[in-house]
Amino acid sequence: MPENPSTPLDDSISRFSELLTESEIAEILKLQLEPASIGIRINPLKAEPKQAIDALSSRYDWDVQPLSFCDNGWIIREFQSSPGVTIEHRLGQYYLQDPASMVPVSLFTVDQPHPLILDMAASPGGKTTHLIDRTFDRGFIIANDASKARINALRAVLSSWGGINFAVTNFPGETFGAWYPETFDLVLLDAPCSMENLMPSPSHPIRRTTQDERFRLQSRQIQLLTSGLQTLKVGGQLVYATCSLAPEEDEAVIDALLKSFPEVISIEDVEHSVNFTAPGLIKFKGLNFSPALTKTLRLWPHKTGMSGFFCALLSKNHSIPTKSEAPPSRDFSRTHLRIPDLASKQKVFQHIFQNFGFDLDATLDAYKLSLFVRFEQFYLIPDMYLKHFNDLPYEYIGMPLGQWVNDLFEPSPSFISRFGHRFNCGKFMIQDEEIKPWIQGRDIRQPETNRIAKGQYLMVTDRENRNLGLGKLLPKRLRNLLPR
Repeated sequence: MPENPSTPLDDSISRFSELLTESEIAEILKLQLEPASIGIRINPLKAEPKQAIDALSSRYDWDVQPLSFCDNGWIIREFQSSPGVTIEHRLGQYYLQDPASMVPVSLFTVDQPHPLILDMAASPGGKTTHLIDRTFDRGFIIANDASKARINALRAVLSSWGGINFAVTNFPGETFGAWYPETFDLVLLDAPCSMENLMPSPSHPIRRTTQDERFRLQSRQIQLLTSGLQTLKVGGQLVYATCSLAPEEDEAVIDALLKSFPEVISIEDVEHSVNFTAPGLIKFKGLNFSPALTKTLRLWPHKTGMSGFFCALLSKNHSIPTKSEAPPSRDFSRTHLRIPDLASKQKVFQHIFQNFGFDLDATLDAYKLSLFVRFEQFYLIPDMYLKHFNDLPYEYIGMPLGQWVNDLFEPSPSFISRFGHRFNCGKFMIQDEEIKPWIQGRDIRQPETNRIAKGQYLMVTDRENRNLGLGKLLPKRLRNLLPR
């Protein structure tokens, strides 16, 4: 055996020896000894981002630095309280995300009021929530993932985030181009990749990859990207991204599409969007790529301080010949969702307005949503799904609103978490010493209140007016209805 066997990181770096100087390689190796930066993206659906990050930094003693390319993103440089264990994180008021992963969605130009968006490989959902942010939940997103095992994670993230204008689907991404040609305004392809990013983490340690694996991934990436371009409207935008620095999965994939569809697509220059220079390659190990590849972004860790990443913003100039196929179909009636009668709708609207001072009817109009009911549960369903995809089978859609319990309407925790900061009444402030047990999921015994307890549902707050979820006021206790 050799005295100093190579590591997967050594093998990865050695592949780029013709692109990196010895000092750059030394910088990358030095980065491995430093703690990885923690990125945080504030949820603008639930709070004003600048006010929220200031409050969080003060409350938990964080030292933060804004990201130049993401309006709602910061880096947490130092912290005393872990950002992953707070009640705000649990209730989807922010998302912890590698800063490099915030770059792809930041590249889109979102200038339509209600765009149709396809996220082709969405799980675990971080970039999908970023898409929700960019449209302020007024676009409609099909959040698709080909892996059935990853759907629950995607569903949980989107539910926690509070988005409504989306549907989660479970299909091969390669099929969407034939099913829905020239349908979407924006397409995100965060492609399956080797994760050869030169920045190991506890959840993604660097592993050895082979050239055969890279070429197999490349073949699928080209198929996915072709499908994404087919389903994109002329004039629309597509972001292609990988968390790999392997040129076979990055520049070579884009170059293959440029050769297959000359004049059809163009690479947009995005340097102004990110405020740093990170040009893609035009040659690698004897391969020559289009000079336009310099407009792509190759995020070397030692140059950006972030994980290795690749992304490109593509515009579609002309149609791509596509053989259309019928998508899978399920009659919407089989979901058992139905439109409630007018009296039932008005009863729900009036109850929510009287108890929380919240105009649900106006909110449905602003976000293009409709009220549906299934058995006893009410739901908020996106109108754009009903208009464009109403027979496409989904795994999860919209948001549960709540249900009647005798003569009281029990709102869903998701609804309270999303809209509670806009309530004018129906709040219950707990005392400072009650906050910790409440966050731990315990009921509050003998709550201090002048209210007559009659089983009413209330949004729980504290002295800082934080949204701490849903509670039910009973005689002698405030029942904890936080998600488990």
